[in-house]
Amino acid sequence: MDQNEIILGKGISGVNFGMIQAEVEKILGKADEVGEYSLSPSENSITLFYNSKGLSFTFESVDQFRLSYISIYHTQYHIFNFIKIGLSKRNLLDELELFQLGKPEFEKADSEEFPTHELIYFPNENLHLWLDDGKISEIQFGPFWEDMKTIVWED
Repeated sequence: MDQNEIILGKGISGVNFGMIQAEVEKILGKADEVGEYSLSPSENSITLFYNSKGLSFTFESVDQFRLSYISIYHTQYHIFNFIKIGLSKRNLLDELELFQLGKPEFEKADSEEFPTHELIYFPNENLHLWLDDGKISEIQFGPFWEDMKTIVWED
């Protein structure tokens, strides 16, 4: 198996959704940085940053601190040997039908700090493609959902 392949709904490099922090660290070693975030008074998350690998892993309290999201920042990782960091929005949209990811949703996410920031989201795949200057700058994905309330955890 290609260790750089992003497996939608499952994970990457032997790290799978539903794992706990210690399981991820057993596979990848100690993170370069650990962030703890308060999402609301009753919800928080922990993110492991592996800066040298261009990966981060987020564990949310609402999911009993099981791996909920993976973010990709490095060009070596890919979906279908095509979707990767640096791919232009134009090339992505031209070839999108080949990959059967479902109908994308588009959202402007620009700010003063990131004036060209935008999001292409594939709800059926729980896949977020963040773009800056018309190119993918981050790939974020999570587990599949059975319905609006039930995550499909890999066993």
